[in-house]
Amino acid sequence: MAGGTPRPTARGWALLVAGAVLSGCGLGLGYLAPGALGALAFPAVALAMVLAGRLPSVRVARRMTASRVRAGESVTVVLDVTAGKGAGSATVAERVTGIGEPVVLPLGLARPRIRYELTPQRRGVVEAGPLSLVRTDPLGLARAFRAADDVPVRLLVHPRHHHLAPVPAAGGGGRDTSSASVRASEGAFAGLREHAPGDDVRQIHWRTSARRGRLMVREHADSAGTGMTVLVDDRYGPDELDALVEAAASIVRSAPDVPVELRLAGGARSAAAAGVTAHLDVLAEAVARPGADFPGACAGLRSAPAGRAIVLLSTTAADEDAAAAMRPLAARHTVSLVGLIGPGDDGGGLAPPAGVRLLRAADPAGFAQRWNDTRWWTR
Repeated sequence: MAGGTPRPTARGWALLVAGAVLSGCGLGLGYLAPGALGALAFPAVALAMVLAGRLPSVRVARRMTASRVRAGESVTVVLDVTAGKGAGSATVAERVTGIGEPVVLPLGLARPRIRYELTPQRRGVVEAGPLSLVRTDPLGLARAFRAADDVPVRLLVHPRHHHLAPVPAAGGGGRDTSSASVRASEGAFAGLREHAPGDDVRQIHWRTSARRGRLMVREHADSAGTGMTVLVDDRYGPDELDALVEAAASIVRSAPDVPVELRLAGGARSAAAAGVTAHLDVLAEAVARPGADFPGACAGLRSAPAGRAIVLLSTTAADEDAAAAMRPLAARHTVSLVGLIGPGDDGGGLAPPAGVRLLRAADPAGFAQRWNDTRWWTR
């Protein structure tokens, strides 16, 4: 634990400058009284630094009432502070990052347990701590800090979401998976496709892989017609990315019983079996990846299980990339959606191929409305 080094405050520095000017002018002009008076500024600030520097050790046990919240919701931070003798005249300052610029919350030591509220307005990761003990001399000429013996805690702030109509039959393009004909075909061999990360190695068809020079896996009917893959274009800044993430969160939350695979163009991924909370964690931690290969990530979806619905989310500034992404999606012969969110024209010049729906919206709320009105998953 590092000891606190006292430093002059703005008032202390002003006193030192004034003392130096008064002492220099007084002695230079032969006036001893003003010179001696100005010289007193230096021992005064030195004494203030000695008084401020007497900081005891501090220990903190910290917890939050929740480890995850949605943007706009509040969480309580509880700190049990144990300070050594002489801490009564000191205060503590809590450093909080992830809600904009780092802020310092001045807190009192009147009680050993301290509580305060955090209400993050944007999704992301908020870190509370470390705590610092702060002491200022009675005249406010010097201040010292001592870091507490504690461990910061993290809070995941999930994106806001909007109500979306769920895709029927787990994204199977409207087919009824409860029918007897579908149940009878579950587990049947449906073909071969390229190997994708996370595939069971036992399903690799080695003879075909050797002939084609790349890994090929067996596709079965039980995995061919269910689920959805959502790919988020994370190349953009905070405002654009927040809108895309909010739309993705709406999709994830609208289908808690549907296997939804979440991917970010920058490489982050949450498997379909991970669950809604894991998906929202990935979206909360998403940051801009300007160098991400969004077209390449779209092309990689050609190896997704046959029949799985595909949803691409990008900005209205990505018309060319969206057009390039639609071609491999159309070749999959399954329902797919390209969502472009943000200000822009109506995109009349961008014609999606058969089997791909294009949905434009100015913001996530508009995206939700268009999603519900369009019913894009019906052919």
